[in-house]
Amino acid sequence: MTPRAEAMFHAAEARGHALMGDVRAAHAASGRAVSALEAADPAAGDDPAWIAHFDEAYLADELAHCHRDLGQAEAAARCAEQALAGHPRSRARRRAIGYVLLATAQVQQREVEQACNTGTKAVELLETLRSDRGAEYLDDLQQRLEPFREEPVVREFGARLDLQAAA
Repeated sequence: MTPRAEAMFHAAEARGHALMGDVRAAHAASGRAVSALEAADPAAGDDPAWIAHFDEAYLADELAHCHRDLGQAEAAARCAEQALAGHPRSRARRRAIGYVLLATAQVQQREVEQACNTGTKAVELLETLRSDRGAEYLDDLQQRLEPFREEPVVREFGARLDLQAAA
C-alpha cells in the first residue's frame, strides 16, 4: 500500500473513532494519517488513480470531521479553514462541505451570525450543483442552529435553505 492510501485509511479509521467518541483512538489514527501523508512522494508516481485526490486539503477535511464529531470546535474550524485554503475551485462540492464544517464549528463556538454567513457560502456553491450529500450537510447545520432559531440571522438562513429546497 502506498503512503497516500495508508493516510486515507487511517483518516477513515479516525473518523470512525471520532463518531464513537473515542478521543484517544481518533487522535492516534489522525496522527498516523498525517505521518503517512507526509511520507507520500507525489513524484514517485506509485499511487493508484483512485487515490490521486487524497491530498493535504482532503486530509484536513477529514480531520475537521473528526474534531467536529468530538466537539473540538477550535480544531475543527482550523482544519476546515485549512481544507478550504487547499481545495481548488474545481472541487465545488468539497468546498461546500468545508464551508458547512466551518459553519458547524462556529455554531459549536456560539458564533451564530458567522456560522450563518459561512453556511450561506455553502448554499451558494451547492446551488450550482446537484448534491444529496451537500443537502445532508446543510440539514445537519440547520439542526445544529435549531437552539438559536429565534435569532433573525438564523431565520434568514433557514429561509434561504427553504428557497433552495423549493428550487
